Amino acid sequence: MATPSGRKALLFTAGGVPLALPLGTVREIAQAEPGPGDEVRVRGAPVHAVRLASALGLVPGQGRFVLFLEGGGAVAVVADELGGIADLAEAEVFSLPARAAPPDPAPFGAAFLLRGALYLELSLAGLAPRATASPPPRRASPPDAPRTERELLCERAGQPLAVPLALLVQVIEPARIFPVPLAPAGLRGLLYHGRALHPVFDAAEVLGEPGTGDPRVLLLLDAGGATAGVLVDRVRGVGEGEGSAPIRRPPWDALLSPHGAT
Repeated sequence: MATPSGRKALLFTAGGVPLALPLGTVREIAQAEPGPGDEVRVRGAPVHAVRLASALGLVPGQGRFVLFLEGGGAVAVVADELGGIADLAEAEVFSLPARAAPPDPAPFGAAFLLRGALYLELSLAGLAPRATASPPPRRASPPDAPRTERELLCERAGQPLAVPLALLVQVIEPARIFPVPLAPAGLRGLLYHGRALHPVFDAAEVLGEPGTGDPRVLLLLDAGGATAGVLVDRVRGVGEGEGSAPIRRPPWDALLSPHGAT
């Protein structure tokens, strides 16, 4: 039995991020040809096309293909690689978690997991030019929560941190994190776990500190009724003790809650 065309999507990448568009919105796929400067040409003629990698704040790729789309304005976008056509009946479809959604107008309508990769469904309305915004002021470090009897000790950027075991869902190492372009500050991406998507934050940036380095240990926490991840450099061993540096005990549930401060 044939799958309805509305259930199919074109898979492609831009700036290394997997993206998708409903197949019915794609009118034509053409080979992109280099032109002077940033000009894009197809069959020798210049075309007005949105370079997706640049529009999404990503490192530009090769820009090998131009996708001509249906709808007003004869929209065309430049993609780096094509990934074929997918039947969405075989995919798990998600809305983006509230804390992971880019600002309006959002460039993504949904996300779906297929063949082990997370694809973001592109929303053309969200590709409008954006003014260059100044970085948000660094948030003041929040007051610590009271010490609990049972807690996990970890470190991020040399700062010892404590997490109450009552909030800890799981320690995941290594964790596969899927990027979200134009995401809020501190968000490193999305984790697929337990057939759900969870926002993942850098513990340093959540606490208002520079997010240097590449933390690889993910602590999945219950954050005010929703689940979110924080990245740390390492979990301390049982025999390490507290050490000499003061231990931070942030109010994790408030910081990571969908209604918490960003």
